[in-house]
Amino acid sequence: MSPGSAAAIIDADPGADLYPQPPTDPAVTPQARQVAALTDVQHRIQYLHNILARTRADLTRVQREPDPVLQLLTALTTGAAPTSDPDSAAALAAADSVNVVDTATGRAAALSAAISSGQGELTHRQQEETRLRQEINRRARLTTAAARPSRKPAAYRGGPLSSPLSGRLTSRFGTRFDPYYHRWQLHAGVDLAAPTGAPILAAAGGRVTRAGWYGGYGNYTCIDHGRADGQRLSTCYGHQSRLLVSPGQQVRTGQLIGRVGSTGASTGPHLHFEVRLGGRPVDPLPWI
Repeated sequence: MSPGSAAAIIDADPGADLYPQPPTDPAVTPQARQVAALTDVQHRIQYLHNILARTRADLTRVQREPDPVLQLLTALTTGAAPTSDPDSAAALAAADSVNVVDTATGRAAALSAAISSGQGELTHRQQEETRLRQEINRRARLTTAAARPSRKPAAYRGGPLSSPLSGRLTSRFGTRFDPYYHRWQLHAGVDLAAPTGAPILAAAGGRVTRAGWYGGYGNYTCIDHGRADGQRLSTCYGHQSRLLVSPGQQVRTGQLIGRVGSTGASTGPHLHFEVRLGGRPVDPLPWI
């Protein structure tokens, strides 16, 4: 997908996913419902960001339009007659007959009100997201997942998963202005910068469920690690230059599974790393 076609998709549906999403499990446990609620509120935040960006652009455009009502009001308040009507009485009659809603002034007022309303909801949704993430992250730190590494690589910092790569964190989990598509989008993982060809290691043992090209993720691998906190736990690795495993293959913690690259919707070499519960993305940082 090109940035131009992505823009058209978001214009039609500001909450649309520009990246493919793996299937999700039914949210049947309280923890799963909490993760599902987080996904829903994050898509709403994405929707609001894209709507607000578009509405602000509309307001800027409207504010540049010539407005006959503003010309009339300016003339009347300054005592000068409008150039289009030298007679003040005629000007008043003209002003009275104009539907203000259909003028630049009216449209600007309506757009400003919409922006204020949208910003208010956005603030509320962001507070809701913070609350959900804090609870999900707290449970992640406490979980005793079946995927807990039996052999802990040097990068292991105490979570249920080991780090897939020694790289600099360049983008966190959550809604962001996508640097490739130039639209607001849910960033379903974290980005770790590393040179092309740097080794990517399995964050835990498990079975490879996906290894291949996957839309904007480029070369993308997903590994099923069993269950954690009552949900199916998987990790996924995007934008690889080389895939070194195949679907159905069993891998162990710390096994080399691929190489860092910049495939798909990427602006430079890095690893896009995801942790998913029941197929839904959660913040990977508390897990490693």
